[in-house]
Amino acid sequence: MKLQVRIGRIAGQYAKPRSSAMEKIGDREVLSFRGDNVNGLDPDDRTPDPERMLSAYFHSTATLNYVRGLLTSGFASLHHPRDWSLAHVRSPELKKEFERISDGLSDALGFTRTIGVGMENAPYEKGGGRGVLGEVDFYTSHEGLMLNYEEAMTREFPLPPGVTQSHSKPSDTEARPKAFYNTSAHFLWIGDRTRQLDGAHVEYFRGIRNPIGIKVGPSMVDDELVRLLDIVNPDKQSGRVTLITRYGAAKAKKYLPGHIAAVQKSGHPVIWICDPMHGNTLTSSSGLKTRHFGTIISELTACIRVHAASKSRLGGVSLEFTGELAEDGFSVTECLGGSMGLSEEQLGLRYQSFCDPRLNFEQSLDVAFLISNHFKKERLGEYHENVDVLYAELGGQGPA
Repeated sequence: MKLQVRIGRIAGQYAKPRSSAMEKIGDREVLSFRGDNVNGLDPDDRTPDPERMLSAYFHSTATLNYVRGLLTSGFASLHHPRDWSLAHVRSPELKKEFERISDGLSDALGFTRTIGVGMENAPYEKGGGRGVLGEVDFYTSHEGLMLNYEEAMTREFPLPPGVTQSHSKPSDTEARPKAFYNTSAHFLWIGDRTRQLDGAHVEYFRGIRNPIGIKVGPSMVDDELVRLLDIVNPDKQSGRVTLITRYGAAKAKKYLPGHIAAVQKSGHPVIWICDPMHGNTLTSSSGLKTRHFGTIISELTACIRVHAASKSRLGGVSLEFTGELAEDGFSVTECLGGSMGLSEEQLGLRYQSFCDPRLNFEQSLDVAFLISNHFKKERLGEYHENVDVLYAELGGQGPA
C-alpha cells in the first residue's frame, strides 16, 4: 500500500496565464484579466497594480491559517462514511454501487475498532490525539507563474540532515550545505505556456529545492520533455519532478505512450499525474465555460490504461473542484454530468467561477468513488472495463 499525499491548489493561485494580452468585452477591447494579484475582473479595473501582490500574500496567509484550523478540528475524519449524503445520485444502479463502497469502508473501520487498532486514544473529535483516520497532512501548491512574486518568496535554508545538494557527501566538520526554497507553497509547477527550455521560468525552477511539477500537453515533443528534465533534474533525484499530463480525452492515447517511453528510456525518475480537466474545457450554448464529467473520467481512465500497458503507473490525479455553496445552500453548477446529471440548462443556476469551471462536491465524490473502485478491483483481480458500472453510469466513453 502506497502512502497517499494530498496537495491542494490553494493559497497562492491568484494569477492566470492568458493566450491573448487583450480581450473584447462588448464593443470595448481591454487588457485580459490575469488574476486578482495582477488586475481586476471589472473591465474598468484592468490596469496591472503591483499592490495586488501584497493583497495576494495576505489572502494566502489567511487561507493557510484557516486550513490549519480545519485540519486540527477533525474536519477530515473518516470515521463516519455512512453520513456521506448520496441524495444527489439519480441512477439507482450508481447509488447502489456508491452505497456498497461506503458500507465497505464503514465495515473496515468498524473491524479495526473491534480488534483495537487506533483505540489507544479517543477519537480526535472526542479529545484524542492525531491519527491517520481523524486528521491528514495537507500540502499547498500553485503554478509558479509570476516570477516577481515567487522570487520575493524564495529563501536560502540549510538542507535537512542526511540530504545533500549533489552526489558528494560533506564531512562532519563542514557546515551543512544550503539550498534555495520557494516558501509560497510546498509544490510548484511550470505551466504549459511557460516551459521554454531557455525561458526564465525553467531557469528559476532549476534553482529551487522544492519538489516541482511540469505540465505536459499535446504540443510537448518527446525529445523536448527529456531535455527539460535534464535541465531541472540533472542528478535524476527521485521525487524531484512530477509530470502532470493534460491532453484532452480524445488525445491522451495518442500522446501519452510516446511521452512515457521517452522518459523511461532517459532514466529520469518521475511521478505521473493525470490532469483530466484543462484539456476538456468547452463553451456551452449560453456562452459559459464548462466541462463534461464524462470526458473528464474518460481521459482519466485512458491514462490509467496507457500507463498499465506501458509498464508505468499513474501516481495521482489533479482535479479542480470546490465544496463552495451558493447563497441558496446548494453546490455550484459549473461542470456538466456526473451522478446528479447536471444539464446545460442548469449551468446558470449557481455558476460562481470567475476563472475555470470546477467540479462541485457531489461530482468530486463521484471521481473519488470511481478511482477507489477501480484500484480495489484491480488489486483483487476483478477489474473488467466492459462491466464497470460506475464508469458507464457516470458517462464514461468506451475504449476506442
